Amino acid sequence: MTKEIKNLEQQIKDWKEKHGGVFELPVDDKTCYLRIPGMPDYQRAFTAMQDSGNSAFGEVMLEVLWLDGDKEIRTDNDYFTPAKKEVMKFLRYDDPIITDLPNRQKEIRIGDAVTVIRVITKEDVTMAERKNPGDKPFVTQNALYDLVKISADPVFDDKKNAAVRFPLFQAMEKIQNEKVAQLKKL
Repeated sequence: MTKEIKNLEQQIKDWKEKHGGVFELPVDDKTCYLRIPGMPDYQRAFTAMQDSGNSAFGEVMLEVLWLDGDKEIRTDNDYFTPAKKEVMKFLRYDDPIITDLPNRQKEIRIGDAVTVIRVITKEDVTMAERKNPGDKPFVTQNALYDLVKISADPVFDDKKNAAVRFPLFQAMEKIQNEKVAQLKKL
């Protein structure tokens, strides 16, 4: 084993200890290494997307997750465009399982983690929206969850854990939209 490969293996091990997860992203003859994203990273990327369009999401994600690699992936469009497309795969998480409970409560299961919420009212949504006057991504959803949570496994307390937060928000959205509405022009 060459010294260069040994050094890279040690570097990856160090990154894993520090960041919890590392991804290798090869783009043709170039490669970069990215850390696992958390909710603050997504918040920053979605804010950039709101301000500057869809391309800004991938650009910010590459910027904030970047650990090391060939700079052409960030600077050369021939490399950046496919890298940006791959970074979008970070948004794929386990689907939540929603179970009806008595008293209009819902159990939300994400992997082995479970939380129970009560019915979400329009007053809850209004109060959560008031806690987000700057309309920052995910602030309203976090506030809403805090309002309706009855019980939860400890993993739900980590607001930076995207692998739990994204499916949780997806489940809450689904619960709020159980009834179907359709506007018809008469």
